[in-house]
Amino acid sequence: MPPQLNQSFLGDQGIGRFKVTKNGIYLSQTSLHNLALTRYEPPRLGENSMRNLSAEPYKGLTQDDWWWPEALPDDDALAPGQTLLTQAQRERFLNDGFVVLDNLWPEALITQATEEAKEVFPEDTVIARSLADPRYFSFSAMPWAHGGEASANLAINHMALHPRAIRAVSELLQTDAQDLRLYQDHLIAKCGRPADPDNPLKPVSGDQDIHVDYGNNTLMVPPRTDGPEVVACICFYSDVRASGGATHFAKAAPGELTQYSPETFNPPNFVFGTHNGSAASETGTRSLERTEARYREEKPLHYRPGSCVLYRIDAWHRGTPAALNQVRYTHHHGWKKKSAEWVNWQGFCQKMSQLPNAYLENLSVAQRTLLSFAAPGDAYWTEETLDSVGRRYPGMDMSPYRAGMQARD
Repeated sequence: MPPQLNQSFLGDQGIGRFKVTKNGIYLSQTSLHNLALTRYEPPRLGENSMRNLSAEPYKGLTQDDWWWPEALPDDDALAPGQTLLTQAQRERFLNDGFVVLDNLWPEALITQATEEAKEVFPEDTVIARSLADPRYFSFSAMPWAHGGEASANLAINHMALHPRAIRAVSELLQTDAQDLRLYQDHLIAKCGRPADPDNPLKPVSGDQDIHVDYGNNTLMVPPRTDGPEVVACICFYSDVRASGGATHFAKAAPGELTQYSPETFNPPNFVFGTHNGSAASETGTRSLERTEARYREEKPLHYRPGSCVLYRIDAWHRGTPAALNQVRYTHHHGWKKKSAEWVNWQGFCQKMSQLPNAYLENLSVAQRTLLSFAAPGDAYWTEETLDSVGRRYPGMDMSPYRAGMQARD
């Protein structure tokens, strides 16, 4: 099948009715109000684009074809005043969008957390349920209280709160630890499923288009020129050599995450198959040329238990399928500055992002504010964010937010 066909069309959220012609694939997509026939144009992806649709997706890769974790020093190896992360690592997070690390957490804590993750999602159960029901998704959010009184000592309840993790995040965001807030923490057990024999056009489960995460982490748009206010994390409890499913990352273009102009606005959601019309635009960040380049430049993360990637929610990445009949365990965290009230993944933002733009556009300012939309006068509002949020929601009246910014300043 064309590799970039998004699961939202043919998967759990879609209708799944299609026909193939010599000119492309036509999908009938039902919305709440109408039935439209949408033509799917196969983009011209580069030959090096790896979509993990083969049984051996990593066969033939060289040392340089991976993102390798860098081991952090132990606490007792740090000199007084020395930072946990190097300046080069902080700059990669800022400019490329991500940094891949080992030894952020103590090995004993990782071992305990791995065992606990497998207790939450027993491997045999995940495999059996995944193969029996293609809609099954193993997801569990913090806190975990299944151990009764012993739950207070569960490692998975302490991963995001560990002093070394807090230290790394505070260094990346250049803020004090007391100014950080945890806004996301959950486990995922991804099982490798075979291709659907009754629907050969359906993508292998877990093979995502390259995307940025902010669309379902916030109703706003992350500022660039003022620096990031969020650190997301994927911590691995499996080994890529057995479980597959390496997350792929591509570096941001120079200045993409630190400078802003209207023509560089990057809309949320997936590049191909989006419902908001942002796919394969002629120019700008999501142009076909730029998208092809990202697929050529992306690399998988080479992970083992305890490896992690710290990344911005506007960093380019995508998930890939786990190895067939294997389970890949991951722990996902998200920290933000306490001032970034507009970031709220485990609140309303994740589900709200699935609604048409018209929902938020037609609410009053007070109604939006109840949903963690930055209020007029909030420090979030700048000339950059007024423009970018207005582009995310073209039908929204931005004048109250402009007036609030002017009154504040």
